[in-house]
Amino acid sequence: MPVHSIFVRAAAFGGLALLAACATPAQRITGKLTEYGVPPAQAQCMGDRLSQRLDTRQLRRLGEIGDLNRDRLGRMTVSDIAATLNKSGDDALVAEVVRTGIGCVL
Repeated sequence: MPVHSIFVRAAAFGGLALLAACATPAQRITGKLTEYGVPPAQAQCMGDRLSQRLDTRQLRRLGEIGDLNRDRLGRMTVSDIAATLNKSGDDALVAEVVRTGIGCVL
């Protein structure tokens, strides 16, 4: 394979990887919530709001829900997510997820 071709492929792959890494926090939250089972429109609304209201530690905790509930992925409600988060003892995180979930349904 010509050296030029290798560089072109490497650059294309690098560009795709860079685009994936450029997802905003809101987009990553939306993707996770949709993966958990929250309807897409509600997940997008929640992602936009939660990205502005949660700190890095809380965002990480929200991202770990799927690891704790692999058997329920795709079938979780906001209430299920809140119940799992409640085990972490972060009342502010639970309250924000519930408040945002309700606000995004109305």
